[in-house]
Amino acid sequence: MQLITKKLYTMKYVKFKQGQKITFKSPTRNGNVKATRIINGSFNGLPTVRFNGWINFVVRKNEIIEIN
Repeated sequence: MQLITKKLYTMKYVKFKQGQKITFKSPTRNGNVKATRIINGSFNGLPTVRFNGWINFVVRKNEIIEIN
């Protein structure tokens, strides 16, 4: 049996937990892509997700639209 703990991460003015859904815009060559993913961790206080082949894609503060 594996115990899964969910950490509470705090970003300036934004609180998020691992496992929450995040909607963000990601600038690409074809413009801004709106994406919804599940938060899988944190890097320097910013949420990370799986996106475009990246395991720990860091979502910047100005790219966040909504966290559920």
